[in-house]
Amino acid sequence: MKKQSVMDMDVRSSALGNGVLKKPVTNRLYQTSTMAALLDAVYDGETTLDELLQHGNFGLGTFNALDGEMIVTDGVVRQFRAEVTIDSPKTKETFEELVDSLLGNPNLFGAIRFTGEFQRVDTRTVFCQCKPYPHMLEVVKKQPTCTMENVMGTMIGFRTPVYMQGVNVAGYHLHFLSEDSKRGGHVTEYRLVRGQLEVASISDLEIQLPRTEQFAKADLNPESLSEAIRIAEGG
Repeated sequence: MKKQSVMDMDVRSSALGNGVLKKPVTNRLYQTSTMAALLDAVYDGETTLDELLQHGNFGLGTFNALDGEMIVTDGVVRQFRAEVTIDSPKTKETFEELVDSLLGNPNLFGAIRFTGEFQRVDTRTVFCQCKPYPHMLEVVKKQPTCTMENVMGTMIGFRTPVYMQGVNVAGYHLHFLSEDSKRGGHVTEYRLVRGQLEVASISDLEIQLPRTEQFAKADLNPESLSEAIRIAEGG
């Protein structure tokens, strides 16, 4: 990475209730490289993200090769690359190829948002279930589907690394919301016409697991896990 500035954000009151001034908090700014170096095309550095976060939890900067804008908040690093304008029709396959090329590292998560015109979007939703709950593969057999044509809207979602299959849905998991917010759902197929694409790489993951009896008894590693996920997701 090149040229980042971080600090520990520690905002405190400067006065006590009795009117006695409290000793001012000393904040320290940590920076790698300089703006002058950046202007002279010195885009690569030696500082890793782990090393950077040892010096603060709040900051901004850029990455090696000038690969997007860095935003650090609460100790979480986010990378935002330039928006891409899509001005020619793209199928699901060609869209995913484009996103893959923009995100790069396939072993990191990716966030995706596309806003624009869709030639077609196929979505599905599921009905609320009653106990005892049926298996999800039974639920999706009765799921209502919807096909929208020549519609404006936003498609958002995530690209998950293949090694996370079962913990999440490996590959692309996308949802659609129409511009008027009246239609939407889980996306199973689509064709884009034109619009704006935004992507961001994600390297931090936090998972909170259920502590319910149902989760304790669940079979989370069946032999047909990948096939079951494919069917459930409409793949």
